[in-house]
Amino acid sequence: MERQSLINFLYSWISHAWPTIRLSMPLVVGQVAMIGIWTADIIMMGWINADALAAGTLANRLYQPMYFIAIGLTLAVSPLTSQALGAGSRRQARRVMRQGIWVAIAYGGLTIIPMWHGETLLLVLGQDPLLAAEADLFLKLLAPGMIPTYIYFVLRHYVSAHKLPMPPVVITCIGVVVNIILNAVLSNGYLGLPALGFAGIGLATSLTFTLMAVMLAGYVHTQKPFRFTRPFARMFRFDFSIMKQLLVVGLPIGVTLFAETGMFIVAGFYIGLYGKIAVAASGIANQIAAVAYMVPLAISQAATIRVGHEAGAGRTHEAINAALAGIMVTIGITLVLTVILLIWTEGFIALFLNPDDIQFSAVMTVAIPMVVVVAIFQLVDGLQCIFTSVLRGINDTRWPAVISIFSYWCVGVASGIYIASQWGWGPIGVWWGLFLGLTAASVFLLIRCISQAQKIIRVGRIMLN
Repeated sequence: MERQSLINFLYSWISHAWPTIRLSMPLVVGQVAMIGIWTADIIMMGWINADALAAGTLANRLYQPMYFIAIGLTLAVSPLTSQALGAGSRRQARRVMRQGIWVAIAYGGLTIIPMWHGETLLLVLGQDPLLAAEADLFLKLLAPGMIPTYIYFVLRHYVSAHKLPMPPVVITCIGVVVNIILNAVLSNGYLGLPALGFAGIGLATSLTFTLMAVMLAGYVHTQKPFRFTRPFARMFRFDFSIMKQLLVVGLPIGVTLFAETGMFIVAGFYIGLYGKIAVAASGIANQIAAVAYMVPLAISQAATIRVGHEAGAGRTHEAINAALAGIMVTIGITLVLTVILLIWTEGFIALFLNPDDIQFSAVMTVAIPMVVVVAIFQLVDGLQCIFTSVLRGINDTRWPAVISIFSYWCVGVASGIYIASQWGWGPIGVWWGLFLGLTAASVFLLIRCISQAQKIIRVGRIMLN
């Protein structure tokens, strides 16, 4: 009997693993393409010179907290839409999407304000005045694209929750190509336009995300199964119950993402105290880490969708098995990523630098040990991501947010600064602190997942708060 139960368990788990991988694959392409827009920006900056790369790194560190909070707020669209579809209510799913757009508009308007005062904020944070001045115009030209960017996030999660990840992937890939072309045109002043230099990269990104939002909105408006539900009808009708749900689920997700990315950002500002070479090297390591993170992030999004569908349909054990499948797939892929990063460390760094720049060797020397740490923390970074996402699939977002704040700030930032200053490890010590923060998060979130699974099995149903 026990043997048969084990066989049934393994069969059920495997039956979830392949659908998770299948759903993850286009999401991986989409996430890598999405980060590819920012990666193309960073590469373009590095090809100008190390000073432009350092200024761009500072600009991104000021902008990224707002960007990732937006990702968290809009990510709530994914589990709530999945649960509505699992329960057979397309009308409810459509209402979630419309209210999500209003959240994106409101929050996008707020984020423009600090970006418009970027130089002042960077100076308050003690950064190099010359780099802060260069970053200022970049942020001003990037700011108008905030609202379309966040609307694009909402539409992407809405479409993906229907288990149709390819349309956003195709549009994002188009966006990468458009962004690369616009980077060259606007920074160098081709086609008779003024040469905006480094700042032109910010305008290019703003225009690219605006185009992507328009394209995806057009897809949702004209293609089935969306067009039959009149997705943009009654756009000016507020649904406060759904808006409250989005904020209750989304705000803790935003806090969680802010806690993690904030750890990297504060670490980056602290590294800025060691000079522009350290800033440029850290910017490269951070971008390589961000690109690698897109793979477990896509798997985790697939897990959220699958767990959400099963939870919405009331299939308790299938929801748990969908979560387990996502976790095992994540473990396998992050171990592969570790090997890849360790083998080609120098090659990946060189992509971001101009070999003729006199500071090439100095930046390379500092960046190599940072990227080695990035390779080492792939497993724990992937695990904390998937644990958070499977909990998100059952609307459990508050405790993960508390865990994240403690792990990333009380463990990650504090230990990184201590190792850097008290042990004399400098910038590389900060990165080892990041490793400790991610490790703490993965352990505590695992405990939370086990606790929730035991509760679900004991009660016999999933409580979607």
